[in-house]
Amino acid sequence: MRHIVSGSPPTPNGDLHLGHLSGPYATADIYARARRLAGEEAMYIIGSDVNQSYVPFKAAELGVDAVAMAKEFDDEISHLFTAMNFSHDVYVRPGDSELHRQIVGEFFLTLYRDGRLETRSEECLYCERCVRYLSDAHVTGTCPYCGNDDCDGNLCEVCARPNAVVDLVEPRCNRCGGPAGRREFTRLVFPLSAYADRLRDYHREAVFSPQLEALCVDLLARGLPDIPVTHPSDWGVPVPVEGFDDQRIFVWAEMLPGYFAEVAETLAARGEDPQNWRAVWNASQVVQFFGWDNGYFHTLLYPALMMAYDSALRAPHALLTNEFYLLDNDKFSTSRSHAVWGGALIAQVPADVVRFVLAHDRPQFERTNFTFGRFRELVDGELVSRWQAWLGDLFHRLGDTVPDLAYATPSQRRFVTGLTTLAADCLGAYTAEQFSPPRAARTLRELVTRVREFSAGGGRAALTRPGSPEVLAGIAAEAQAAKLLAQLAFPIMPEFAGRLWSALGCDGPVRLDDLALLPEGTPVGAPEGAFFEPLPADLEQRVCG
Repeated sequence: MRHIVSGSPPTPNGDLHLGHLSGPYATADIYARARRLAGEEAMYIIGSDVNQSYVPFKAAELGVDAVAMAKEFDDEISHLFTAMNFSHDVYVRPGDSELHRQIVGEFFLTLYRDGRLETRSEECLYCERCVRYLSDAHVTGTCPYCGNDDCDGNLCEVCARPNAVVDLVEPRCNRCGGPAGRREFTRLVFPLSAYADRLRDYHREAVFSPQLEALCVDLLARGLPDIPVTHPSDWGVPVPVEGFDDQRIFVWAEMLPGYFAEVAETLAARGEDPQNWRAVWNASQVVQFFGWDNGYFHTLLYPALMMAYDSALRAPHALLTNEFYLLDNDKFSTSRSHAVWGGALIAQVPADVVRFVLAHDRPQFERTNFTFGRFRELVDGELVSRWQAWLGDLFHRLGDTVPDLAYATPSQRRFVTGLTTLAADCLGAYTAEQFSPPRAARTLRELVTRVREFSAGGGRAALTRPGSPEVLAGIAAEAQAAKLLAQLAFPIMPEFAGRLWSALGCDGPVRLDDLALLPEGTPVGAPEGAFFEPLPADLEQRVCG
């Protein structure tokens, strides 16, 4: 089966911190790699969300050109994704992509020509002092639903519910700080409420994170709002409809055809016909990863837009979200410099180490917390003290080839057989229906714990009968466990898994191969250097300065 795996586009208005990486980006790569491990084809698509109003707003704050600033941050984000060993073909930049402009424009024009959009004149927020239409990054108020007093226009980051902007309580302009006024504007509106029944039908078939299920039930019960899909602005994709020359396509409505454009750009990068994106999309199982605050868009707005644009388009199979990753029990904050930047950390420690910690402590159903103490506990206390210690000792005992397992004792055979249960649990955690990087990472830890206990249990025989067939069979059993560790760890820690796979005499890329046992006589050899090294004593100072 072919899979399309997407991460919600990052906004190039700053560097990415661990809170960003712990969400859709690392987990989308884990899922894509897991599908390839199973012998299936997976396309990981990703690109920039450059048309967000937060980009020019940040540039104005810094007093720099918005296009130049966005390019600089996009460069840093793209380099970080490469350093993190994400397996995407291309990082799409909408401003440089003719395919993006073509697909987004055609998508919007089709909606308009087919009568899926309505022209409406409504009161909107406006700042007379700044002479600016207020929406998204340009306005803040109190959420009319949850009371969050730091809610931007169109969406609340805390409760993930959309707002009409004019219903914000005590809205204020984010440029001058003054109270927002009102002015009437004519915009194109998508009647989302008309798709409520079809969305309920879709939700019954799709795989959602539990938080998303609850959000959808609540929003559908309240009644879906109709969504303006154009806004007065000079930043973003121009509206391809006469009379709306001074408006731009709502960036959140742009994101859906933006995913189609990312498929097209990936096909082009692979030497395939980019115009074949629709057939590829429909022939694939689509799984999307995004933060909690993007939940409404992916579960309600985007499926409805797909229905309106082309009912033959295949809706995503799974929509998977995450909660916030905290830093020292407080939200990551760029403005307060309360952050651990991904680039700074990856410059000091291997990508696989960062990937393991982010997977292990992913804020899947509740907020989780990063501290350098916790990071050191998982790296030095687990990967170095336990994984590396066992693997180093195993390769010392293995010698040049895998011993014969034929003389295994009953307890040794039970150990090897028991590995299949762990494998099934870990592989289940890599499926869309049960997706859980924390459970997969904990299963890897359990595998190492079991094999270390097994190794210790054979210590007495190794002392009294060194070189005996049953002692050698015990070493062979540990080698089987090491091979399984390489296979199961691959989605989370691809570089480590590849090194271990090769050291055990396995050729080609890491693959499941039906969990076949290593044949007797397979040549093995410890790789140069350790699999895991202790963290620098001054890591926090190096990363945070």
